[in-house]
Amino acid sequence: MKRFLLGFLLLSGIAHAETPRYVPQRDVAITYSSAGSEAALPARIVLRYFAVADRIRLESNGPYVLLDRTMQRVEFVLPDAHLAMELPPGAGITQGFLLGEGMSFRRTGNATVLGRACTVYDITLERTHATACLSADGLLLRGEGTDPQGRHAKIEAVSVAFAPQPPGMFSPPDTYRYVAMPR
Repeated sequence: MKRFLLGFLLLSGIAHAETPRYVPQRDVAITYSSAGSEAALPARIVLRYFAVADRIRLESNGPYVLLDRTMQRVEFVLPDAHLAMELPPGAGITQGFLLGEGMSFRRTGNATVLGRACTVYDITLERTHATACLSADGLLLRGEGTDPQGRHAKIEAVSVAFAPQPPGMFSPPDTYRYVAMPR
């Protein structure tokens, strides 16, 4: 999974000033189609949200990312290697998620995705720019952005399923070797 796309998905989850709702209020699984300027960008991404623990899981083709919003912790999990590692604050995908001070949202319009109304926002943080269509209940339904290196990505929800999420999906399995990255 590419750092930019994950950063972009997370970018919509930063609160600042007059920020719209950016976190769902209940468990949900959202499947996105994606496209971007990087050849290896996954075509399908699933975001799962576990409301009671305020945790997110982003998965695509094997490796996945776990985000504990309460502890401000990001873990990268490699199932094929039975390995999990914590990413240091400020590293790649964590920047848009954990270092949101200074992010600005500007409402630019309205849209409909999968029959769900959403508000389109122009979002900036330093040299990163994105647009996001957020529903009133906190779902990112469509987004597009470019990172400081000029990589471009686009995502759009192709399904939304409100259903209880299994708690075990939001922590690496106990049998995996854990590697803490240097801070």
